[in-house]
Amino acid sequence: MKWNIDDLPAFVAVADLGGISAAARHLGTPKSSISRVITRLEDDVGLQLFLRDNRALRLTADGTQFYRHARRILDQVETATAELAGLHETPRGELTVALPMAFSREIVAPHLGGFRELYPDIRLDVRIGSGQPDLLRDQIDLAVIVGAAPNSDLMQQRLINTPLIWIASPETAAGLPTSFESKGTGEMITVAETRYVGNVIEIVTPSGEQAGVGLDLSRLVQVNDPLIVRDMVASGCGLSFAPRIYCETGLADGTLVQMYPDCQIRRESSLSLLFPGHRLLPLKARVFIDFLKEICGHQPTDGDIL
Repeated sequence: MKWNIDDLPAFVAVADLGGISAAARHLGTPKSSISRVITRLEDDVGLQLFLRDNRALRLTADGTQFYRHARRILDQVETATAELAGLHETPRGELTVALPMAFSREIVAPHLGGFRELYPDIRLDVRIGSGQPDLLRDQIDLAVIVGAAPNSDLMQQRLINTPLIWIASPETAAGLPTSFESKGTGEMITVAETRYVGNVIEIVTPSGEQAGVGLDLSRLVQVNDPLIVRDMVASGCGLSFAPRIYCETGLADGTLVQMYPDCQIRRESSLSLLFPGHRLLPLKARVFIDFLKEICGHQPTDGDIL
């Protein structure tokens, strides 16, 4: 296959923006030039890279695979150019980061001002959401996700592990049994994070035995934000469980009580870094990853920070 690397910016722009007109405006190039580049590139690689309809261009399966390589090549060229120009001494440029809501609010937000002071030439675009973002489609440089990304072509690093702990308000705790009872515990749980609903909560008792806690779905509030679970519990909505990193302040100021500390919940809450899998990760992304690892290093964990 003989194709020209100079055609890659136009190809990536069309793929990212969904059309030749949008890519032409973005690159400041005539539409006819972009169209010729795409036709030439498809001829050179011998594959159809786009599906064409009246409204947009969409990548074919072959085009998607070629896009991954094209994006990596352009990132490597950008990084190499910056390093050769001496710009590696000052991280700069736009950095788009996707973060889960609870993690961004509780762990990251208090430190973002400090990051900006350290790296004023980095223009941060922080996107908050739930679920796993599409880094390629949405042009995201790196993301933090809950858990891990199965079957991903992207690089992953475990950022933090934190245990799930039993929590209640002081008023609720006063009326709860002082020792753990697996059969009755599920009935006392009125709110839980959505990802744990529908499964038996496996626990290890103080004697080392394994048991399960079933949730009563008929009376359960399920929510996809652990901070809401925590806050509802603090307001007196029964017993529940939440990641310890989001409960430390409440435990310290007395609005939360940790229940049954010797009864371990076998599941954990983990957060992982997700970023394009190439060696020449831009310095702006590397310093933000270091920033995340630094602030997570001060959080209570059940595992090592990578």
